[in-house]
Amino acid sequence: MKRAQVSLEFLILLIAFLAFLAAWLPLLAEIKEGAERRVALNRAREAGARLAGALDDVCILGEGNVRELELNFVDEVKVEVKGRRVFVIGKNYAVSIERLCSGSEFSMEFEGQARLRISAEDGGIKVERINKGLT
Repeated sequence: MKRAQVSLEFLILLIAFLAFLAAWLPLLAEIKEGAERRVALNRAREAGARLAGALDDVCILGEGNVRELELNFVDEVKVEVKGRRVFVIGKNYAVSIERLCSGSEFSMEFEGQARLRISAEDGGIKVERINKGLT
């Protein structure tokens, strides 16, 4: 009789735990998804601000100046520079950063880590991807 009672109590506790888990799993998944989205958004903001800063440095300092920049993204993004704005567009977000200088419009797609060389030459700004040394 005691063994059956222990087994029954164990089953009741197990069912209560599984019911608790079933109620919380969707909430935990939503929290995880929201955190991942915020991390991607923050990385995009940081990368956009760093790119805008490097573009402004090269623009202001003029001909012959070069900046190398390493950017990190969580997922696949499209980076566009139009006028005085840098746009970083991901799956569920878009970030816009204002620059001091205008011009030098371009569009590139990145995933993960990317290294760029930004240079002022021939009266404009040239942006090229240089992924040497990155895996």
